[in-house]
Amino acid sequence: MASVIAMVTWEWTPFAMLILLTGLQSLPDDQIEAARLDGASPMQEFRHIVLPHWMQAIQVVVLMETIALLQVYGEIYGSTSGGPGVATTNLPYFIYQKAFAEYNIGLASAAGVITVILTNILAVYLLKLINRSTSSRGG
Repeated sequence: MASVIAMVTWEWTPFAMLILLTGLQSLPDDQIEAARLDGASPMQEFRHIVLPHWMQAIQVVVLMETIALLQVYGEIYGSTSGGPGVATTNLPYFIYQKAFAEYNIGLASAAGVITVILTNILAVYLLKLINRSTSSRGG
């Protein structure tokens, strides 16, 4: 499992960092300058200015990374083949196993439909969370 986690982390961390960097670069300098003039400590600057501004980027990263994690297949197939036992089996690999290794197309199709439904429910929930935080900030 550690090798799969390391591969997926290596694959998706740069993309997440680019989104987070873009979020940080969009922070207006005058807000930080005003906080410094008001005597805010670096921790207060981060907590009250940077983090609220950064929340939308963080939520987008969480949404995209969660959906990407639900699609991890190649790393598992190429490195562990779902093993040892079923320790690294996830939904996409389970669907592959049922459809092509066991020729149980009905179960694989049902698992695929459940996967799509779960992914859509998760995406809708996260998008509502992002929209709620955006509308509460006034943006």
